[in-house]
Amino acid sequence: MISIEPTMMLLLGVIVIALPLTGALFAFTPYLMPKRECFAVTVPDAAQADPYLRRLKRAFTAKVLGLTAALTLLSALSLAFASPQAFLAVLCPALLVLMVAGYALMLRSRAKVRTYKRERGWKAAGEQMTALVADESFPKPLSLWCLLYVPVILLTLAIGLAGYGAMPERIPMQVSLDGAVTRWADKSPGVVAFPVIFAMFMAACFTLGQWSILRSKKGSDPTCPAASTWAYGMFAHAQSILILGMGLLASLIGPLMQLAFVSVLTLAQTLVPLVAIVAIILVATLAVSVVYGQNGSRLIARMEASDVMARDADRFCKICLLYVN
Repeated sequence: MISIEPTMMLLLGVIVIALPLTGALFAFTPYLMPKRECFAVTVPDAAQADPYLRRLKRAFTAKVLGLTAALTLLSALSLAFASPQAFLAVLCPALLVLMVAGYALMLRSRAKVRTYKRERGWKAAGEQMTALVADESFPKPLSLWCLLYVPVILLTLAIGLAGYGAMPERIPMQVSLDGAVTRWADKSPGVVAFPVIFAMFMAACFTLGQWSILRSKKGSDPTCPAASTWAYGMFAHAQSILILGMGLLASLIGPLMQLAFVSVLTLAQTLVPLVAIVAIILVATLAVSVVYGQNGSRLIARMEASDVMARDADRFCKICLLYVN
């Protein structure tokens, strides 16, 4: 058995938990899609009760959960009985395998649904479109609140400038699982600038994510335009709050790094708030997905199903990921 400090054990615990949480979210994705979609294929609302489609969903979920359990067990065994290096060597590829294999299963299921759709003769009765006029009463996503990142970036810079004189000549940059420093860096302006650049990069990435929500396809349904617009508005509002919150939390890693560089905190001590940040992001993401579903689909899940397809958007959906119209 390897000896690991409590702080590092806490971090590793969150990392190990991240794998099953990611797998679970991926496995239940088909159940979070709008009822007019099955593996990103447009189908009649009532087709969600079709036995064949339900078997496809159950099979996908079972396979992804089984793969997640196997990879999680392998990672846990490497943590318990092998070296820390072996654990990381197993965990990182495991996350990649889970995402790639899950995506491949998604594409395979999508192909089966498209074939089944042709066999059943499901076609749109027309090409109904919707337009929303005077939408002040409907919820909307947050606007670009990117200025909220500025205080975090300035705080990161201020800590570096104020502590540069007291900064040691050699700065620990990496620690092993037993708490020993494994990599050092010489004191320099570049070391002080790195946390600032990191905070700016996080702000840019999450601002882009928030902008994409503002520019994304609105998930309205011609068969229930008002209800679907409200549900999408609720989803977009919650998603924009989530992205803003995640961005602010992620950018706080910049000040934490700076405090470690100026020796106010040790690298091991910074892991505790880092673990808290990761845990909050994981739980919040899972909660929003489960409560709202894709485009707010779970908010209108109890609405009466219809056998009529108001429109068919399959030609706009590319590789299960992109909507290009």
